[in-house]
Amino acid sequence: MERITLACGGRAVNSFEDLTESDLGHANEVYEQVLGEDKYTFIEGVTNPKSCTLLLKGPNDHTIAQLKDAVRDGLRAVKNTIDDQCVVPGAGSFEIACSQHLTEYAKSIRGKVKLGVQAFAEALLVIPKVLA
Repeated sequence: MERITLACGGRAVNSFEDLTESDLGHANEVYEQVLGEDKYTFIEGVTNPKSCTLLLKGPNDHTIAQLKDAVRDGLRAVKNTIDDQCVVPGAGSFEIACSQHLTEYAKSIRGKVKLGVQAFAEALLVIPKVLA
């Protein structure tokens, strides 16, 4: 209820007698929709759209729990990126960059050492493939 008043720009009151025009908020559209066996109220076109609800559906509770965790992790990553104003590459990006550097370095050396450097550079590429 608090999020609705914040999003619509209104103010919560305890009774209709206390209601004034300045307490009312604004929304372009408010409608109810049935999804499956449940009824949901959608409020769209509000004056201060800083809140939303995500509807996650799945075949069982385990899948829904995994979806909730994935959404929470993704939103947390976006929030941290905005707060820190930087991104630390992951998911094998270091290994790819190191492999590229070693491949370039291998062009400048000769002998058995070159084969070892090339083999290590190719071995590093296994990690991003496994992560993908």
